[in-house]
Amino acid sequence: MSDQELITEIDGPIARITFNRPHVRNALTNNMVVSMREFLKTIEHDPEVRCVVMTGAGDHFMAGGDVGGFAAAIDAGPEERRRDFEQRAVAAMPLFAVMERLPKPIIAKVRGAVAGASVGWVAASDFVLVSDTALFVVAHIALGTSPDGAVTWHLPRAIGLRKAKEMALLGDRLSAAEAVEFGLANRLVADAELDEETETLARRLASGPSYAIGRAKLLLNQSSANTLARQMELECEAFGACAASEDFAEGVRAFTGKRKPAFLGR
Repeated sequence: MSDQELITEIDGPIARITFNRPHVRNALTNNMVVSMREFLKTIEHDPEVRCVVMTGAGDHFMAGGDVGGFAAAIDAGPEERRRDFEQRAVAAMPLFAVMERLPKPIIAKVRGAVAGASVGWVAASDFVLVSDTALFVVAHIALGTSPDGAVTWHLPRAIGLRKAKEMALLGDRLSAAEAVEFGLANRLVADAELDEETETLARRLASGPSYAIGRAKLLLNQSSANTLARQMELECEAFGACAASEDFAEGVRAFTGKRKPAFLGR
């Protein structure tokens, strides 16, 4: 495998992102955050890319921040440490904004450890497929810090506030089966079948009406912040925009012709 910390590629209609530091369970570096943000921005308006698959190299998804790298900073004074680690957390903010607005579904393919900030990365994804080896833990509390990586935004919305508090305040772990049960993941599959199941889902999404999928994703992501009236206004606008697309015309023709639609993503 490449010696790059983050591997990005475009495979036909599917963009692929792989965290590639398996020797430290793919623990994050700032360069990985910046590289992923810039890659997503390059594909954001590319009509040929219709789906994103995000995963970790080797046996684990991601171990969150590189705690080994934190050790070099702990001898600094309190104020210097405050500025240092606040800026580390701030650096990830633009990435989550891009993930939220990206008009392409993001699939997290998860096996092994999902620790610390990486729980936020998974919770921010649109689809999550987990192997039976997956284990989730908001590990910040064991280090004496509060969560970052948008964990406190996405996790309560995925699994509920009380369960999120168990994970964030107590450091309680969530198994793969519990992740599905509580809504953090969509589907649990045997580890040997995870790659195939993910590819099936990615191909299904990539062959769908991409413009409509993107508008639906945005509507759902915005809904919790809007009133009913405002949300319905946005629905009407999106419905009209989708009706102007080639895929809508193809969908109607396919329905009336009793055949499977061949969507072009535009």
